[in-house]
Amino acid sequence: MRKVEYNHLEEGMILGAPIVDAEGIVELLSRGTRLTQRHIALISKMGLMDIYVLDDENEPFEETSLDLEKIINTAKVSSSNFDMNKLKSDLDEIEAQIYEPTIRSVVNRNMEIHVLTGEGNIPIDVKHEKSILDTKSVFNKIRDEGELDLERIRRNVEETLPDMIRNNDVLMRLNQLKENDDYTFQHSIRVSILATMIGKWLGYSHVELIELGEAGLLFDIGKLNIPDFVLQKPTNVTLDEYELIKKHAQFGYSILLKTKGISSNIKYAALHHHERLDGSGYPLRLGENQIHDFAKIIMVCDVFDALITDRPYKKGISPLLAADYILWSSGKLFDSEVCYVFIKRLSEYFVGKHVKLSDGREGTIVYVDTNYPTRPTVQVGDLFVDLIKNRDLNVEVLM
Repeated sequence: MRKVEYNHLEEGMILGAPIVDAEGIVELLSRGTRLTQRHIALISKMGLMDIYVLDDENEPFEETSLDLEKIINTAKVSSSNFDMNKLKSDLDEIEAQIYEPTIRSVVNRNMEIHVLTGEGNIPIDVKHEKSILDTKSVFNKIRDEGELDLERIRRNVEETLPDMIRNNDVLMRLNQLKENDDYTFQHSIRVSILATMIGKWLGYSHVELIELGEAGLLFDIGKLNIPDFVLQKPTNVTLDEYELIKKHAQFGYSILLKTKGISSNIKYAALHHHERLDGSGYPLRLGENQIHDFAKIIMVCDVFDALITDRPYKKGISPLLAADYILWSSGKLFDSEVCYVFIKRLSEYFVGKHVKLSDGREGTIVYVDTNYPTRPTVQVGDLFVDLIKNRDLNVEVLM
């Protein structure tokens, strides 16, 4: 296995290690993927650098053994919130767990949605500051004591849901959230908003939207059992550390199993959100018909938000580039219906947005072809730049 710069990638090369997002958690392309020109173009657009390929297709994948003690000792960092014995105990419990059969078809697509619409256009983090802060305190309690107060989560979701879904311009809603130094919490809030919006567009009932909103908040709580120094490591995550990070879906499931009142829908959303339709995901390598419907929504929201969010060590890509990745992965990694509804409704709000193109020019999106929703027409001065025809250009920044 060897490292290759992205501009030296060739069609037919086989990935020897997964390509992950800046945080080292979202798996964008799985180990063993045979690269196509489309793969290479996306890797180039996203600025992904650490690419490992196999020299021979028969070369065995490098297997890793998870040595938690070694990871902790090597890092020489202590965390008052990290309990090695608890982590090992949870890991043993999860690996011995006999999982319940996956509940399918949890949604009646024909149900009408009946929710309050809210008033005015006050930013959600201002109008619902108390609920958001209370939700964060619940997260802190999970991190410190390993206990989840479901009633507080449910109360806060019920209070904020009407305003969360009132306006279909989901990017505006995300931009209303203040920056927060707790990425796990901030990401969960954003995924919850995105997931409830998709649920609304799919025709979920009010009760189902409440449950989906809770699942969006809680899907990533297993990361609270991962040491901060591993999660916050900016670059060069080792294969051992990556394998540890990948356990967060199981850790989250373990926490939810112990919480009274948690539905199977929420538990499976946490356990399955890194599975992929083609069986390349983790932790169970499930196929399309085995993955829970809530997880099919949340996995799209998880990847989209991870791609567009700025991190201290990597700037997020534009929503249009992230949408392009989601669209390209539709039917292969992600559910086609979820992707179609999400991209279609998202693109309706691209028109009128001020953007910067990859060549540095700035302009305004004036037209979106529904057949190519991520390749709009941009007016730059007196010129109209059609990105369907100008394939070498991309929307670099959505302002």
